[in-house]
Amino acid sequence: MKKKIFALILTIALAVSGIIPVSGSEVFAAEKQHVIVIDPGHGGFGDRNLGAQYNGLSEKVLTLQVANVMKTELEKYENVTVYLTRTDDRFISLEDRAAFAQSVNAEFVFSIHFNASAEHLFYGSEIWTSAFDKYYQAGTNFGNIESNELAALGLYQKGVKTKLGSSGKDYYGIIRASVARNMPCVIIEHAYLDHGYDLPMVKNSDFINKLGVVDATSVAKYFGLKSTTLGVDYSGIKNPSVAIPKGAVGQDNTDPEVCSISVLGTDKASGNVLVEMTAKDSNSPIIYFSYSYDGGKTYSYLQMWDRSKETQSFNVTVPKSCKNPVIVCKAYNNYELFKESNQVAVTGLE
Repeated sequence: MKKKIFALILTIALAVSGIIPVSGSEVFAAEKQHVIVIDPGHGGFGDRNLGAQYNGLSEKVLTLQVANVMKTELEKYENVTVYLTRTDDRFISLEDRAAFAQSVNAEFVFSIHFNASAEHLFYGSEIWTSAFDKYYQAGTNFGNIESNELAALGLYQKGVKTKLGSSGKDYYGIIRASVARNMPCVIIEHAYLDHGYDLPMVKNSDFINKLGVVDATSVAKYFGLKSTTLGVDYSGIKNPSVAIPKGAVGQDNTDPEVCSISVLGTDKASGNVLVEMTAKDSNSPIIYFSYSYDGGKTYSYLQMWDRSKETQSFNVTVPKSCKNPVIVCKAYNNYELFKESNQVAVTGLE
């Protein structure tokens, strides 16, 4: 009798656990609970803790705003638990941010940032990830989703990138600290605060909200989440995946190999010069170009390069005040390295 009672108890326990089915009913395995950590970049006072500070905008403030919207939006999905590394304006070290993520068993760390450059030339979004192993794979797979979502908002895309420090480890501290704790991590640089292309968008509070929603949507698509509240289901989505690399995938440290131009024609009435340009880089995509009509003394703002073509043409308008114009161009890859073209003297505008 005792053996029968024990067997009955064991059968019930296994049925409740889902290991064996209960007669006359279906038992489904519980869906996985995903735990993610959102890291609003910077925070606190002094130097780097402020982040980029341009045009009345503060990076440490914007990152928290985006992170809060992202968290609220993500919590509309089922089977996801979301944490923030900070909820107010305070300094937290990169090690402590990663340690917190580890303490809550985070599956992924998303670090929220905005950008600026010393030259104030660049614009667009970029996503940084680890250069190593499964962390590169996870970060790149997510980054490609995020990049597509940000592009749909009108932000120019600089792509998913890696960077190694002099020690041969990941350059960015939050990525390095997360990977050391077995967590993939990406830095999402949403837009530049110091460039006129991105600035009007970032200054719009509704656009900041859209960034948070886009970030959440990208996470939902990456993990295949669904939301009854939002009426969306990404559980069946098939996201493209990159392979796990055999070694470190470091940054491109070389300029583009080719940047050459020729003048196809001129129009005296308008001052337009039709320029054909060829640009190539075997290690990184060409993403910007600029031109000069005074032999390189001054250059235009960076223009968007059509990445589907190695050769394309465009007009350069030479002002009447420019005597003896000379056209020269630059091609930039997505690591912001450039190659200058040959120079072509222009005639026929006199």
